[in-house]
Amino acid sequence: MAEKAKKSKKDNKNLIIGCCAAIVLVIAIIITVVLVTNNNSLNDNYFVSDGTKYVLTVEADETDEEDEYAPLKTHLVYTYEGDAITGMKTYYVYADNASAQKAYDALKEAVGEEANTMELNGKYIIIAADEESYKDLKASDVKQQIEFMESLKNMNLEEGEDDTEEVEETDTETENEE
Repeated sequence: MAEKAKKSKKDNKNLIIGCCAAIVLVIAIIITVVLVTNNNSLNDNYFVSDGTKYVLTVEADETDEEDEYAPLKTHLVYTYEGDAITGMKTYYVYADNASAQKAYDALKEAVGEEANTMELNGKYIIIAADEESYKDLKASDVKQQIEFMESLKNMNLEEGEDDTEEVEETDTETENEE
């Protein structure tokens, strides 16, 4: 009888260990799936400057290109550690996957051998810059440039609003004079 009790306790202990191991395994799988799906899906939340990257976004209407393959937006993403730039990628954003695929094919054909730095990810064409193009840049300089570009963009927006108000006032004055 004592042997049965010992065996029963041993079986329960093994069962508990097995259950705990299974739970840990399931949690690890869930975490892996969440991380993989989040890293593979680009969205607007990624294109925000944070403690690891600086992002400059250029809207399509800010460029002078009337190309059929022109993107809706372009994001320049500089990754950094401390004051050193560790990577630079350009993300061209298109309306949908099909538009991005057409532009990717045309761009790949145009650049030829240099196409190995290009990648297609859904509606994004991603071009990684070689280290030579950013090795002399400092993160503080990039931050300063992005802040300057943002201030210019904001000034242009404010001027556009002022112009609209002036036109509306002029129209109102003209109506009052008649």
